[in-house]
Amino acid sequence: MTLKRSMTFCVSILLYISNLAHAKDFRIEMGDAQVVQAKGAGVPVHPWFPDGHITILKSGETLQMYWAGSSSYRTIGKSLESMQLDPKKPVLSKGNQMSFDNGGTWLMSVHRSTAHNLLGFYHAEDHKWGKNQNPNKVAWKSIAICESKNDGKSWTKGGQIITSPKKKPSTPVWGGSGDFCVVYDNLNSRWVCYYQEHFLYMAISNDLKASPGSWFKYHQEEFSEPGLGGKENPIENLKSHPGGNPSVHFNTYLKRWLMVWHTWQGNIVYSSSQNMTEWTSPKLLISNGTVNEKAWYATIIGITDAVVGQYAWLYYAYWPDKNNWKRQFMKRAIRFIRIE
Repeated sequence: MTLKRSMTFCVSILLYISNLAHAKDFRIEMGDAQVVQAKGAGVPVHPWFPDGHITILKSGETLQMYWAGSSSYRTIGKSLESMQLDPKKPVLSKGNQMSFDNGGTWLMSVHRSTAHNLLGFYHAEDHKWGKNQNPNKVAWKSIAICESKNDGKSWTKGGQIITSPKKKPSTPVWGGSGDFCVVYDNLNSRWVCYYQEHFLYMAISNDLKASPGSWFKYHQEEFSEPGLGGKENPIENLKSHPGGNPSVHFNTYLKRWLMVWHTWQGNIVYSSSQNMTEWTSPKLLISNGTVNEKAWYATIIGITDAVVGQYAWLYYAYWPDKNNWKRQFMKRAIRFIRIE
């Protein structure tokens, strides 16, 4: 019951706002791109960050941020630029050689259930392909759950919740279900996961603990297929812009849900929804300046990564040359403007 009370408290704002009129349309204004000065955090995965959805928790004046990588780290601070490692070691690490997460554990969505208990969702990678060598770390992906009872300083893994309908091949090939975010649908009292397998898909769980076996994928206009290996249909209006790493938040100013993600061509696009299942046609947010540039891993952060007002920041990874592994951690101020 504690979990339910906590979520009801967090949701009360959204329930109130949902009764107000939605803006018919909106536009987004953005400031100039800036490099995020976060090197002082001392996070080992910083050179490869962001590498997925960025998740933020707020506790009073303090922010808690998770650095998703093959090993995931926890930092605390009053802003993304003032973060410090706490603890110094990874809070979530890859499993043994025979596990589904032997290649890494990217902690991409974290939600608070009680004062010290957290629910986490991580992107898992399997890099083992039998006797075949895998020098390029080609991954078969899945989505798994974990739980923390000490405010995120350590995590206990709970197993896979979403896997591909396709069988893992015997030779290395990129695939599987992953690169996701998870948000809570307050009006329907359920978790919603948005993930990719080339196109964008969604799945729900009506279980407060989001347990394995409680998830159902969207298929033929219903959430009817099991999360573990079930069939799936792409989100209809988003098929024109296939890509990955969606980031979804509820916008208290627009009174609707908003999603940003990157296309496989390296652009960042967005869409909005009033019911979390039907999404508007995607619009361009950041476009490549040249054929060699790439922008991926976008997250809009306001109050947190899951709740945003009129003013926020867009964080993303930018490659001046996509053929060079070095990326830049960038941010841009954004403002949402209603068009009545």
